[in-house]
Amino acid sequence: MEYLKGGTQKRHYTEDEVVYRPCPLCGALDCTGIAKERGAIGVVRCNACGMIYVNPRIKEPEKVYWGDASRYYEEARLIFEGKAAHHRDINYVRDLDVIESIKPTGKLLDIGANMGFFLRHAAKRRWEVTGIEPSPSLSEMARRYFGLDVRTAFLHDAGFGAETFDIVTLSDVFEHVEDPRGMLAAVRRVLKPDGILFIKVPNGKYNLLKHRIVRMFKNRESLNDIFDAYEHLSHFTHDTLQRALTESDFHIVREFVDIPINLPVWHEYVGQYYLYPSPWTLDVKRRAARFLFYWISKAEYWLNFKRAGYFAPNIVVIARKSADA
Repeated sequence: MEYLKGGTQKRHYTEDEVVYRPCPLCGALDCTGIAKERGAIGVVRCNACGMIYVNPRIKEPEKVYWGDASRYYEEARLIFEGKAAHHRDINYVRDLDVIESIKPTGKLLDIGANMGFFLRHAAKRRWEVTGIEPSPSLSEMARRYFGLDVRTAFLHDAGFGAETFDIVTLSDVFEHVEDPRGMLAAVRRVLKPDGILFIKVPNGKYNLLKHRIVRMFKNRESLNDIFDAYEHLSHFTHDTLQRALTESDFHIVREFVDIPINLPVWHEYVGQYYLYPSPWTLDVKRRAARFLFYWISKAEYWLNFKRAGYFAPNIVVIARKSADA
């Protein structure tokens, strides 16, 4: 049964529904193709800086999440009612523990707050929390069902003053941003001098590894959505994420490989409830494979002089504004 997503994404895009773009990291036009997804969407590597990014991309990709509010609500209803957990709760709590160990109090801004699943955990701690989410339907749900202060806006038009926040989080959001350098500049403006920036992104090298494995053993249709290219516009590696931050006048104070996100497969059978845990018998193989890759990635990280390699499912960095900028 097809999963009934609330968003506006399509299974297939044609050439008139996509646009070509330069490298979002260095601005170069020369690139080499890696994959095609959902028809005309492409995944490429910049020949100048090595950045992996989506080119061509769909027009107005941010509006993928500007979908049907009733479908979003039905998908998350039990979570709103406190009757079910979100499958990412363990990831959210772990990441917030790390942030709290560095900056236990202050004002926290969550960019791309979605329905407020991450921010609802942050609100239970000692921070004063605010979120921004450009999707009208998602931001309204965060306000209505969790009582969160989530503005319907992008960062550049949210109206925040300079040096307002002690913590800014981009948890599984930075890969969605069309202009990552512009986003970092905007974050730098609203972050206090001693503030911290938390970024968590899927690892581009991990997706490359998955793409190669699937291409070897499965049919072409299985290659769709390995990169989630209809919504994930940038695929950062250790090197490209570090470069983006350094060139935007940030310095990394901590970096690590996070535990995998265990996406349930229940939606493949019931057509809905993607957020809810699947019966363990359905998820056991995928969970085992994810954790196997994760433990390999931990060894790879240390053997590679603290650099995330091909087995790391994601990369987390905590950065501060460079003092000499």
